[in-house]
Amino acid sequence: MSKASSSSRVMNYDGGLEANTLAMLDSTGDKDNRDANEDRLMFLGAVRAASLVPDNAIRPTNKMYQAIFRILKFGKRLEVITSSFQLLKQLHQRFPWVYVSDSASLETVEEAWSPFNFGSDDKVTSVTSSWFQQLIQNMNTGVSESEESETKILGNMFVFEYLVHFLKLDFTPRHQVYEETMNWSLLKESSLNLLLASRKVNFKNLMKDCLSTMCALVDAGEKSISLVELQKGSVSAMKELLVMIMELDASKKKADIEGTTTRGDGVRTPAMEIILDELTYDGYLLSNFLQVFDNPKWKLEIVLQYLTKYITKPTVRTRRSNGPPADESKTLNGILKTFSNGTNAKSITKKIGPDIVQILIGHAFLARLTFPNANEGDSLTEICNSIISAFTNLKRVDQKIEILPFGKEVMFTAEMVLKAKA
Repeated sequence: MSKASSSSRVMNYDGGLEANTLAMLDSTGDKDNRDANEDRLMFLGAVRAASLVPDNAIRPTNKMYQAIFRILKFGKRLEVITSSFQLLKQLHQRFPWVYVSDSASLETVEEAWSPFNFGSDDKVTSVTSSWFQQLIQNMNTGVSESEESETKILGNMFVFEYLVHFLKLDFTPRHQVYEETMNWSLLKESSLNLLLASRKVNFKNLMKDCLSTMCALVDAGEKSISLVELQKGSVSAMKELLVMIMELDASKKKADIEGTTTRGDGVRTPAMEIILDELTYDGYLLSNFLQVFDNPKWKLEIVLQYLTKYITKPTVRTRRSNGPPADESKTLNGILKTFSNGTNAKSITKKIGPDIVQILIGHAFLARLTFPNANEGDSLTEICNSIISAFTNLKRVDQKIEILPFGKEVMFTAEMVLKAKA
């Protein structure tokens, strides 16, 4: 069944089926006992049987979606939390509410259910912008020895992963069509943009919370196996959220240039600037962030913008030429060439620190290697030679500088790439 046909046709639960399945939950309320949890599992099973198993499956009503989400949000047993989480993801896959049609236009299902409600303070039946920000902060809370508290943190991680999954399913098709049409309203109406545009969200603090929480999740410590396994999904979701936000900012910048935005779109500091500020003043955070954040496009962009702040801008040419000179200092190869000059290398290293310099250029190089077209475009051979030269020159400008194990690994990788291309 195609997305278009399964999404556009109106096939909801009839009153009897909806009433019968929801009745399973009525007597349980918020009770936490074996019978109550068995009723919740029976309810989830009934929805699965009606909406996922048959070929002519029927779309759940908004009340059904809401009931499943309440189980995920307030569940106190891991079995019902994971079951509701998986069911919601499968239902969204079967019944998308936003998708790109065969004619490459954006299609949306009217009055489709959403876990978010940006115009309400109701934290019980939906997710508000402030509650979403608080959720990220709660994920950074330590785990005590109590089984109940661990289940709560596991539950928070499941809820966060699901909400980012929902935002991504809504944002991705909108962004795809926006890239082709430059119709800003498609992204303006996205759940992600509505979430971030809310006055109840402190965007700067939200970005700080995202960075600190992501890095904290990577440091598993002595947490239980279940928590260590789940945190991988939470870290992946956090990376997806950051990428979506930066993509949204880049699209908004394009729309601003095209003059398709209005005062109503508001103005806020781009996520990239906040991330750079945080990484600039916290070397430990910088190292952890670059280890875990593996989106090559945005990882390279972050490093290049970080280094560009400390590199002397090229002298402006006054002689008329056929076109504006390319600012090579903003490309990876241009920045690496900067380190071939002893004076420049010494100046930059003094400002940033030798360890941070190695971490930055090393991760930029590794990100470049993972580009889909890594062997095309600017010369990879030249970049590898520049990497080796940059690390070698660090020792020349200051004999006290030690090349980190990470730096040695980067140089070895560059040498292996050159041998393979020879």
